[in-house]
Amino acid sequence: MAIKKVKMYTVVCDHCKYDIGIDQEYSCWNDANFAEDNAINSDWIEHEENHYCNDCYDYDDDDNILLKESRKNKYLNK
Repeated sequence: MAIKKVKMYTVVCDHCKYDIGIDQEYSCWNDANFAEDNAINSDWIEHEENHYCNDCYDYDDDDNILLKESRKNKYLNK
């Protein structure tokens, strides 16, 4: 048996630092696009090259994204 290092991908919320793989069946994926698609299908958004989990954002009356300050860096040290 050989152990080999492989490159894998996950998506981390740019606001609270939550890793989408924590609560999913898979913790990472072998393709960056598939990792991002998984996040988008889980109600995450990509905005201005940043990714935000569904707990970190809302929309205002003009459909602008509002980030919840109470969640900023919530998972930074976990």
